[in-house]
Amino acid sequence: MTTVLERPIVFDSVLTTVAAVDDLSPHLRRVTFVAPRIAEAVTAGPDQRIKVLLSPPDGSELKLPTGPEWYTEWCAQPVDERFIMRTYTVRALRPEVAELDIEFVLHGINGPASAWVSAAEIGDQVGLILPFAVDTTSTKGLLHSGVDYVPPVTSIRRVLVADETALPALAGILEQLPATVHTTVFVEVPDIRDIRPLPTPGTADITWIAPASDDGPKSLLEALKAADLPYDVDYAWVAGESSMIKSVRRHLVNAVGMPKAAISFQGYWKRGEAQI
Repeated sequence: MTTVLERPIVFDSVLTTVAAVDDLSPHLRRVTFVAPRIAEAVTAGPDQRIKVLLSPPDGSELKLPTGPEWYTEWCAQPVDERFIMRTYTVRALRPEVAELDIEFVLHGINGPASAWVSAAEIGDQVGLILPFAVDTTSTKGLLHSGVDYVPPVTSIRRVLVADETALPALAGILEQLPATVHTTVFVEVPDIRDIRPLPTPGTADITWIAPASDDGPKSLLEALKAADLPYDVDYAWVAGESSMIKSVRRHLVNAVGMPKAAISFQGYWKRGEAQI
């Protein structure tokens, strides 16, 4: 009998302390978290998902989840008594100094995480659910480890589409882009002042969409439709607002002719709902 061994994937909760708060632009704030156990954390890819845990709506103390049934137990609690849980991207992990950065989009106090980060101060404590073992041996392992950007190793022409909520993940993807890869990038931000350099070892043709600008496309889909994409695009990553990713994916399949399997898409939030 042949035994198939699967690499274990381990996530666990950690109580962290805010060590720094830096405003990168009008709508993006970087928060640095520290905790001794962050030194043991790992990532599976540049868009590594983690959970941020905040105190429950009833104002009670944040209690970190433990045990294999924690999620079932969390779902069974009254909504006002559950800790608030939101998904974010690891922007930078520095295990040598036990630090981790998350870049938060500032949307005022419309959502619990945005409200928290708008008032965040050094010394504040927040729970994180972090990966401590990941599986990078296969596409399935990477996806189960909390990443969605998994291009084929043969990919050399990629399309990357992101709104402001996916900008931290996009920045990480471009930083790790192989020198042999060409990307056509579309990024939408709320304000022209949110435009920033996105360095990459590869080649990136970047189109920024800022609603306040007088000229240029007014949406990601409009920019994509107007673009002259390379004929041999072989992979696309689309992330951001849910209706946007659906329309962009539809265009890539129907107009560009990309196979559905070659498009990775993630809804980070839904218009009209407070999810951050």
